[in-house]
Amino acid sequence: MDRVSSRAALAAVCGLVVVPWVALPNGAGELTFVMSWGLVNTNPWHVFGLPEYLGATRGFGTLPWSLQVWPISLGFYIGAVASAASGVILDREDPRLTAGLLVLSAVGSTMVWWRLAGRSVSGPIPVGVIATGVVIWWFYWPALRRLGSGSRRIE
Repeated sequence: MDRVSSRAALAAVCGLVVVPWVALPNGAGELTFVMSWGLVNTNPWHVFGLPEYLGATRGFGTLPWSLQVWPISLGFYIGAVASAASGVILDREDPRLTAGLLVLSAVGSTMVWWRLAGRSVSGPIPVGVIATGVVIWWFYWPALRRLGSGSRRIE
C-alpha cells in the first residue's frame, strides 16, 4: 500500500484526542465531557483520567458492558494514530486499517453515548462520533473509493 495520510490527515486524527466523545450537560451551565482518555468536569474544573476512573470503579470487570468498550475504543484510536503516523513517517499505510480503526473507535464512543443517553434526561451530545466521521470522510473516503475502483497508487 502507498501512503495515504498527509500531515494534515495526521494532525486531524491526532486532533481527535481533544474532541469530547460525549458532551453531557449537568444543568445550570455545567458540563461533563467524556473524552477518549478520561472525564473533564467544568464546575469545578477537574480532569479525571481513564486509569483513575477504572481505579475508582474497582476495575474494568465491574463496569457495565457499554462502558467496558471505553478503554478498548481508546486502543483502537491509538492504533489509528499509529497507522496514520506510519503513512507520514514511513511513507506506507493501508487506509483501510486507519479508517477501520477510526470507525471502531467511533462505534465505542457511540456505545458510551448510548449508555449515557439512556440514563440521562439532559441530552448528551455525541460530538466524537460526528468529528470522527468528518475526519474519515474528509481524509480517508477518497482513498478508500480509489482502492475499491482498482487503482493501486494513492496520491
